[in-house]
Amino acid sequence: MKFKKENAFEAPEAAARELVRISRSLIREDVGHTYTGVANSEFLYISGGSLDAYKAGRDLAVANKWLRIDESGTRIFVLAED
Repeated sequence: MKFKKENAFEAPEAAARELVRISRSLIREDVGHTYTGVANSEFLYISGGSLDAYKAGRDLAVANKWLRIDESGTRIFVLAED
């Protein structure tokens, strides 16, 4: 019998909230942003999310205006308040 591994970020809103939390914790005050690669790595390797969950969470966070990703796709700005 195979058991499906529980994924805490299966729901896009949970993944989006985790991305906001991660991004907020990584933002340098002097520049006001963090980098997508750093947030992506922490989401995948520290928080245990999947690539699909990252994409869904990122898209939802941007659509809800919790995060903004610049035109180059390399910088994340947090727009949501606590």
